[in-house]
Amino acid sequence: MAKPVGSTPIFSLFVMFSLLYSGSSQTIPNERSHDYLQKTWCIANPLASNSALAANIEYICSQLDCGSINPKGPCFEPNSRMHHASFAMNLYYQANGRHLADCNFINSGLVSLIDPSYGNCSFHSGGGLADEEPSETWCVAKPGTSDELLQLNINFACNLVDCNATHSGGVCYYPATLINHASYAMNLYYQITGRKKSNCNFRETSLIVSSDPSYGNCSYPCFTVQ
Repeated sequence: MAKPVGSTPIFSLFVMFSLLYSGSSQTIPNERSHDYLQKTWCIANPLASNSALAANIEYICSQLDCGSINPKGPCFEPNSRMHHASFAMNLYYQANGRHLADCNFINSGLVSLIDPSYGNCSFHSGGGLADEEPSETWCVAKPGTSDELLQLNINFACNLVDCNATHSGGVCYYPATLINHASYAMNLYYQITGRKKSNCNFRETSLIVSSDPSYGNCSYPCFTVQ
């Protein structure tokens, strides 16, 4: 797997890529407004193991209708456990009233503040989080994002932030997947640039979440916004 390559930030390069990657079509309400949490979704944590994701799918789909992630369903592609688990976990989260506990799954779930739907695959949301509104947010890669786009996000972010934690021997190297490494880099960029929603866009391949993605010894930073 290609490793992220870091280099010394150059101000003009930073500005150029920030404009390119921030985009404008993916929008969420102002973080400090009541509307910010009108709708929420549940997705799989990029750090979750395949065995944990498989267990989540089996547990949920024994209770709820997961036909959409079957081979002929609208959410079958991309055919990955991360994507299929995210769809199933969101079904469970919505069906049980959208509490934080309904999107925990032994720390393998994250509450998303941006709709993970794409193409013909719709992730239903019945409303906002039933618990107290969060004060902290993180940025992670959207489940189902192609490896090519994940690598582009790594290359961009790691030219501007320190991605050593995702290198071999680093505390966030495992799981050694592009979605984990990209999520770490994307979140670090999002935090360093002031947690602005436009800095967690990455051409609509990212989601802002209100659950901490940190796992084991791997800590996803969350900086206080002044």
